[in-house]
Amino acid sequence: MHAHSRRGFLARTLGAVWFHSSILERASLFAAQSRAQSKKKLPTLFDIEKVADGIYGAVAHGRALINCNAVIFENANDLLIVDAHASPSAVYALVAQIRREVTQKPVRYVVASHVHGDHTGGLAGYRSIAPVANIISSGRTYNALSAAKTSRPHAASDAAGRALENSRQQLAKAKTSEDKAYWQEMIAQTSAFVEEMKNVSPELPDITFDDHMVIHDKAHELRLAFQGRGHTAGDIVVFCPEKKVIASGDLLHSFFPTISDGYPSDWPATLRSIGELPFEIVVGGHGGVQPTTERVSQFRNYLEELNDVVARGKKEGAPLERLQSTITPASLKTLEQGGYGDFLAAQVKKYDFRAHLNTPAEVVTRNVRDNVTAVFRNLDRT
Repeated sequence: MHAHSRRGFLARTLGAVWFHSSILERASLFAAQSRAQSKKKLPTLFDIEKVADGIYGAVAHGRALINCNAVIFENANDLLIVDAHASPSAVYALVAQIRREVTQKPVRYVVASHVHGDHTGGLAGYRSIAPVANIISSGRTYNALSAAKTSRPHAASDAAGRALENSRQQLAKAKTSEDKAYWQEMIAQTSAFVEEMKNVSPELPDITFDDHMVIHDKAHELRLAFQGRGHTAGDIVVFCPEKKVIASGDLLHSFFPTISDGYPSDWPATLRSIGELPFEIVVGGHGGVQPTTERVSQFRNYLEELNDVVARGKKEGAPLERLQSTITPASLKTLEQGGYGDFLAAQVKKYDFRAHLNTPAEVVTRNVRDNVTAVFRNLDRT
């Protein structure tokens, strides 16, 4: 376990929490109120679902700039929260909602499951919400965040700026009232994100570990572990053995896998390692809570089939364009087994606002094409 420097200020959350705050917290609550630009009540951006005694999944509503889910572990005296969404304002909104719906206990630990901005963009918000809290990640994730500390905010804003321009073009072409309303909402949300992130400084974890870390608490034991490369080089999971719940980040969730920064050759073995843990409930980085373990093997089997067909194509000298056209949803048996493809399409349609205008068939086709492309490029990644 390694320690790094840290700082912070506290966001306003409203209600009874004010009366339980210290002088420092009260001053910081005012500061964050201004940062979140909320005069009354912060928006509800999540559905908080109790998944076990003292454990809650905060499932993110669909947004133009997607937020990840969070997992809230209620310890005896404080909270451990997994992942920090796309922006500080989303963190402020979630903590306000936790204090309305779950508990007044303070945030003590924040875990960054991996490096991506939809999971780490709000770390600055947690620095403000909990000045004494620790932010925890794998050493690999810390290194990636540290290396990109200067460029990350600009990259996020630049990407959002490109998305904003595309939304404006789509609005100009929109013909139906539904399409116009959708693109207007995309523009409004994206513009707010770009404006907010102009003034956000990246934050780094202050505690890291290489393989595993255990937090012992009177309420339960929490095991943080790096089980192998997959979605990124540094993904970690948080497992509670007493409650049989695992927070799996984007290594295992209810969407299609995102492989652009991934290690497709390693990922199935990592999932097998995770599957050896005796959990019963999965709260992944995106989509709904999985109350059973059946999706673990389906997710892994889909990746393995994709790896196999792409590897065969590459060995035969097929260019990417040919594989994109021949590897279709209908050609992948694992999407048919147990209705897995239908499950993924339904989850994306429900929880990803960006797919609002797409049919389920379009969702599956686009994601399979993206996965084929990423596997082709990353299959031999070392």
